[in-house]
Amino acid sequence: MHPGETNANWMMNGLLDFLLGDTFKAKLLRDNFVFKVIPIINPDGVINGNYRCSMAVVDLNRK
Repeated sequence: MHPGETNANWMMNGLLDFLLGDTFKAKLLRDNFVFKVIPIINPDGVINGNYRCSMAVVDLNRK
């Protein structure tokens, strides 16, 4: 994981809140587009500041 992915997590949370909301714009977007959301791969590590390692201190980019 890279440091920017922590910030991207917050941005994606806001985007999902908007897309799943009840506003006219959100409904219009959902009616006209298909959104494919790929989840974060290392949530346990990123939350604790381990951008490349899991909670078990395993470098997920190498294992």
